[in-house]
Amino acid sequence: MLSNTFHSALFVLLSALAAAQPTGIVIDRLIAVVGREAILHSELTARTEQARQNGIIMDRNGACGELEDLLYEKLLIEQGRIDSVVVDEAQVNAELDRRIRYFAAQLGGESKLEEFYGKTVAEIRAEFRDQVEDQLMVQTMQQKVTSDIRVTPRDVQRFYQRIPSDSVPLVNAEVEYAVILRIPKASEEEERRVRRRIEEFRESVMKGEKDMCTVAILYSEDPGSAKECGELGMVPLGAMVPEFDAVAMSLKEGEVSQVFKTQYGYHFMQMVERRGEHYNARHVLMRPQVGSAQLQVERDRLDSLAKVIRLGKVTFADVAVQYSDDEESKGVGGVMIEPNTNTARWDMGTLDQQTFFVLDKLKEGEISDPQLLVLPDASKAYRLVQLLVHTAPHRANMKDDYRMIQQAAEGKLRSEAVDKWVSDRMEATYVRINEDHAGCTFIHDWTKSTAGGN
Repeated sequence: MLSNTFHSALFVLLSALAAAQPTGIVIDRLIAVVGREAILHSELTARTEQARQNGIIMDRNGACGELEDLLYEKLLIEQGRIDSVVVDEAQVNAELDRRIRYFAAQLGGESKLEEFYGKTVAEIRAEFRDQVEDQLMVQTMQQKVTSDIRVTPRDVQRFYQRIPSDSVPLVNAEVEYAVILRIPKASEEEERRVRRRIEEFRESVMKGEKDMCTVAILYSEDPGSAKECGELGMVPLGAMVPEFDAVAMSLKEGEVSQVFKTQYGYHFMQMVERRGEHYNARHVLMRPQVGSAQLQVERDRLDSLAKVIRLGKVTFADVAVQYSDDEESKGVGGVMIEPNTNTARWDMGTLDQQTFFVLDKLKEGEISDPQLLVLPDASKAYRLVQLLVHTAPHRANMKDDYRMIQQAAEGKLRSEAVDKWVSDRMEATYVRINEDHAGCTFIHDWTKSTAGGN
């Protein structure tokens, strides 16, 4: 029941979650301080474990590099606090939503994500809220530090020409593509049937004939909370879709709501506890089921739309804006955005199998036949896919990869600006590093601080 909002840059939540899974009894400890910001052993362990999962050999030098990255991030956060930089709460919620959606998709749905980590989505959100807020603060401060960086086409060309010929990077096969998604709707008869059934369960709970916990375990279709008697755990406002939060805020402890509807189906809720803008509630969810007839309707609709597009009577982008049910892409003509780079360009090797095999058979500009798609919540839909761009593996060049080279040139200038900023700020910031790590060879001399030193 996550809010529907979108977009930002690189994220590390999945690896951080995986690294945080307990493998034994570990007593956490402080290993460094930057101003008022502490670095814990667990943070460094999570970073090094993430690097190992990405195939990087983590020796002492590697661990020291990860620690320096943490020192830099804490310096950014510390300076952000001094400068009264505030990360917007809506931005934090949006980023949490986006990351949860992405990682749930990678694991096969929210239920798989919850099963993998042994926590509900709401608990995962609550646990990592501060981490995401800090990451967004880091991004905000990085942008502030490098906001004046600009490169001209001439700068990009000079940067490219200075790369040794044997060091020009190899670019994998990449694609840009767009989709028109149609999610079938349950029939009115099915909607009425499910509404009547959940109303009956609520009435039984209200009369004391059935226990809320029993109803949730036996009948709720929210896999994350059903096995917990329907209980969500303490969640902040904004963690759930607005309709759910609104009902929760209207209830007193122990009170049971009326049946209400969200995009996920029909619910009723019992308030367990409220603490300011946090609450814990039990709920029962029942979803109207979509039959094969509704699926066929959407397949036929897409088949007709594809024919009209192929005849040139309307563009794929215009049809996407008008008919697609994918809220994240319809506003940009159905173009799918790669979440790590926040661009339309996808490395073929990173695509899910359903998408890879469709695109692999298309030529640029071609449109697929309607494709059956299994969504993260295990429901089914149909979509059309259009291949916009397909590049073969090649050495980077100014014509095909200008944006990538431009980003590299900007990155070099940003790196130089960051080096200067760190050196300036370290002179006025208290820094202390645990003796276990004081022997690290850092790019910057973090132990020279005149505001406290080592």
